[in-house]
Amino acid sequence: MVYSKFKACRIGIAWAAVTIAVLPVAGAAATGGTEGSATPSVPTMAEILKASGLTVTGYVDGTYSYVSQSPDFGPSQDTNTFALNQAAATIGYLPSQGFGVLVNAVIGTEACDGCYSPGYGTAGAAASTSSINLLQGYIQYVGGKATVLAGKFLTLAGAEGAVPTTNANVTRSLLFWYSEPTTHVGVRLAYAASDMGAVTLGVNNGWNNDSSVPNGGKTAELSLSLTPTKAFTLAATGYYGAFELSNGAVGNRALIDMVGSWSATSALTIVINADWNQQDHAGGPGTDTAHWYGIAGYLNFTINPKWRSSLRLEYLDDADGFLFGSSTKAREGTLTLGYMPTKNVELRPEVRYDAYVTDSGSESHATQVWLQALYKF
Repeated sequence: MVYSKFKACRIGIAWAAVTIAVLPVAGAAATGGTEGSATPSVPTMAEILKASGLTVTGYVDGTYSYVSQSPDFGPSQDTNTFALNQAAATIGYLPSQGFGVLVNAVIGTEACDGCYSPGYGTAGAAASTSSINLLQGYIQYVGGKATVLAGKFLTLAGAEGAVPTTNANVTRSLLFWYSEPTTHVGVRLAYAASDMGAVTLGVNNGWNNDSSVPNGGKTAELSLSLTPTKAFTLAATGYYGAFELSNGAVGNRALIDMVGSWSATSALTIVINADWNQQDHAGGPGTDTAHWYGIAGYLNFTINPKWRSSLRLEYLDDADGFLFGSSTKAREGTLTLGYMPTKNVELRPEVRYDAYVTDSGSESHATQVWLQALYKF
């Protein structure tokens, strides 16, 4: 069936090409045109793609950042960096019914499974400007109210995602980095019961894994989304399954994720994201289970058609010291402005402050200043 759809795409493109060739003749016949007749308009590439059912979109994300860190968790240091975070292109053929396909490739310093987070990604994995990653690549089938995906796709958890154009801030939240997956490889079924609710379930290789964990274990996902009014949405998502730790041990990881969004006015949107995590064999086989939890709040305000602002406040409690090595409470505050001189370009200046305090009283702080330029097509 997938082959037949690609074949249909080729037929559509061929039909469009024939149409282009025929247009001058048809125009002359309709007007009785001669050599002096006006030249008929030629379809644009966008019109040809639309006629074939294909969509091509993408973006380029570049940043300048200044980060100042102070002890006690490490030496004090200041860094300033230019980065090409992401240059992405998505090609899709996704009809409202039947089979479709989507491919989404990314190049840049965030292009690695489990990265996609400025200020964190380069520390977690040695991605560079030339790094290439398949963020998404899946076959889709839509039948009535049910949609099935098979391949690699984005997670259901969290208020933020890997794609910068869908986020209100430049940097990602602590929850995005420490509590939530980014992508999955597996199978997913979504059923839209009504305009007010949908349920999604699936089985995949785990958190940010293209292949299975060493024991072949899988991770299950379940999500319920509700939209009781146009102004309010609520999504509850759960993940449970095998997770490979940095020491090579494998233990089950659980996540309960809640995201609520309320459009208080036409200009103000309030978003709350809360996570609870549990990790078995936190220190290796036979060791204790670790827990951590956090909450992030967002105030997104549209100032005028060209300007907007976003304030994010966040708290993360690593009570068992699994994330930071000792029991630690982390807090961060981020203020971002967005300016759109055109519909395709957005400039985002941002200021962020993080504080990490252990139960023993030692502290670490980080102040960040970012300037992001986004171009969408």
